Amino acid sequence: MPTRSHIGLAFGLATLLLFVDFGTKSAIAQAISVQALVNETTVGTEEAVSYTLEIKGASFSDVETPEPPETEGLVLLQALPSTQRNISFVNGVMEQSVAFQWSYRPVREGTVRILGATVTAKSKTYQTNAIRIKVVPQAQRSQRRSPTRSLFPDPFARSRDRSDDDEVQTQSSVSDRDIFIRAIPSARTAYQNEQVMIEYLLFFRNFIQPRHSRLADSWDAEGFWREELDVEARPMPRSTVENGLRYNSIVLKRVAVFPTRIGTLNIDPLRIETEVFAPRSPGDPLNRFFSLRNPYETIERASRPVTIEARALPDGAPESFQGAVGQFEMKAQISRTEVDVGEPVQVTLRISGTGNLAMLQAPLLNAPGIFEAYEPEVNTVIESGGRRVRGTKTFTYLLVPRSNGTFEVPPIEFAYFDPAGGRYRTLRADPMTISVTGTATTPLATSATAAGLPVDDIARPLTTQADWRRLDRTPLYGSLWTYVALLFPLLLIGLTYAFRRHATRLATDPAFMRNRRAHPLVRKHLKHATTLLQQDHPRAFYEELERAVLGFIGNRLNIAELGLTHAQLDDRLADTGLWPATREELQRLLETCDAARFAPNRPSHTQMEASLDQARGLIVTLDAAFSQQAEEAASA
Repeated sequence: MPTRSHIGLAFGLATLLLFVDFGTKSAIAQAISVQALVNETTVGTEEAVSYTLEIKGASFSDVETPEPPETEGLVLLQALPSTQRNISFVNGVMEQSVAFQWSYRPVREGTVRILGATVTAKSKTYQTNAIRIKVVPQAQRSQRRSPTRSLFPDPFARSRDRSDDDEVQTQSSVSDRDIFIRAIPSARTAYQNEQVMIEYLLFFRNFIQPRHSRLADSWDAEGFWREELDVEARPMPRSTVENGLRYNSIVLKRVAVFPTRIGTLNIDPLRIETEVFAPRSPGDPLNRFFSLRNPYETIERASRPVTIEARALPDGAPESFQGAVGQFEMKAQISRTEVDVGEPVQVTLRISGTGNLAMLQAPLLNAPGIFEAYEPEVNTVIESGGRRVRGTKTFTYLLVPRSNGTFEVPPIEFAYFDPAGGRYRTLRADPMTISVTGTATTPLATSATAAGLPVDDIARPLTTQADWRRLDRTPLYGSLWTYVALLFPLLLIGLTYAFRRHATRLATDPAFMRNRRAHPLVRKHLKHATTLLQQDHPRAFYEELERAVLGFIGNRLNIAELGLTHAQLDDRLADTGLWPATREELQRLLETCDAARFAPNRPSHTQMEASLDQARGLIVTLDAAFSQQAEEAASA
């Protein structure tokens, strides 16, 4: 027979179920709205601006943590937002709201803007409008405003007063043993230009639930050429045992690096910020659901730096060796073997395998002298889906015959160093025979006798008497064309000297050559980035955007931009006298490229277009600054 306590317990459970069912239906019925707010629209130069994104009609689990919006004239003070949640009942209807808050500080006076933000709630994307803020001198502000109150009051929080500069110091309940990053290189020693794969794994205990991980600092590999390898956007954790403890592990980053010089080379640690779910007592299941504090806390973790010993390649390289290291195979084919004089012939050479395909140089094609040979067209396809960089590089040579006959193109050789076998290998294509038909344009020859006299002159009767006539013509010394003909060889010699001097300078002056190549190369990279933007490949897009900007700076200043960290690059630009505002904009663009390539959330098409416009404007600004510095140096 049920007792009163049993009846009361059953009544309480029924009431709780009714409450949950009512609240769920109310939440579903409530529409989602997103608003952007600031604490002040007029601030002083020393004041901070609090920017809040308010999402109504969604719970905290339904909303993906948004990225802080871009600004004009403001600088972000915190990378991760502070979050607030609120649940209330109005006229019997449950209302939920979530807020994310960032702080910005102005960098100049005048009108500044916080651009629109993008929020994803329940798999739907929302966009806010931009907000204009007026920045005035601090002296015009009578007093510093008190901090803005929380958008959603917390009835359980203790009442406290603090200034904007106060920070709440809390000791993390998550130790380095509970969650850490490990860098695993495929090798600790490698030959110069040999491929080394580095995998960064995040290990975490079963009661730790990381989310919203992002790059906390710029990652660089000085002295290496690097190629990013694809990793899963939403990886499935793998169970493993480390030091007697069970962990889950996921791949954060996978990259292939190629040493560009010999010696001991260091790779920067990978630093991330992540939010982790860590209840006060991992063994108490009620703490997860009924704790009044935010169960998620933000922590920072970093891997150890990776050291690789790069050694020089052994002696005995063949003459056709141009620095290729890896495992390759080569195929050659010709478009046709029978052509007429003046018709082009294409020789296609495909080199496939594992290695630094981006740095492979075109093998030498020794075409017969009657062929006019052009620089090969190069096409590179890199596959980054596996654990090593693989791909194919195609060289297309164009030959145009100027005479008829049968000719043989000698075998094309490609030499590379095989690190697995520790020896050089040479690949040779089969010789190609080309039959050229048709008639070449040649000067007419006059038939002659054995004595060397023209046949036509012998056939004509000999003249017995001279018939002298006076011609009414201008003498040679009185004709302008006579002097033009005399000066033409001198002019030709001068042009030849100028051309050879220009070619010699291109071959011996790297700074001059790189400066001449700066503009064509940056146009090529930006065009490729636009194509990647249209094809919606964000990672490759931001890599190409970074190559465009850094390559332009390196070519204009003749510096090895690939071997510099962002801080070192900023110091080099500061030494040249580049404006601080331009350097800050460059650092923001490089940080955006790094964050977009490693962030778990794909950047939107609008963000990619904005980054492309920012890169174009930055290149124009840098070009103007470098040109002004060159003019000042020349005048001095």
